[in-house]
Amino acid sequence: MGLTVEDQLAIQGLSARYNFAIDTGDGDAFAAAFVENGVLDAAGQVTEGRSALADYARSFATSVRAPRHVVSNLVLDGDGNSATLKAYLQLSILSGEPPQSTVLAIGGYDDTLSKEDGTWRFVRRVFTMDG
Repeated sequence: MGLTVEDQLAIQGLSARYNFAIDTGDGDAFAAAFVENGVLDAAGQVTEGRSALADYARSFATSVRAPRHVVSNLVLDGDGNSATLKAYLQLSILSGEPPQSTVLAIGGYDDTLSKEDGTWRFVRRVFTMDG
């Protein structure tokens, strides 16, 4: 059996919460988007485990000005306990004076997820930059 509508909505919500958490530097919320030993592979920079993931989100949000992760074209597959997610990402930041929105990166996610105690989380999130 495929993903239910409820599962699809929950995974879309997870993706949105992940984006807000990294953009605002909310390390705890960011880490909670992953299973305990979850892995983020961001263009070859691999971070593993909730503690390291929380630190990653906190430092990312202060490394650039006003980051905005915008994810689109989510493609979900799976069943009641595991899923895959493919999506496009465009990351913009403010730069210059006067500040202007600048695209920092574009690429795609290729993720695996699992449902633990009724909650969807990333097991492995892989971002590959275009070009």
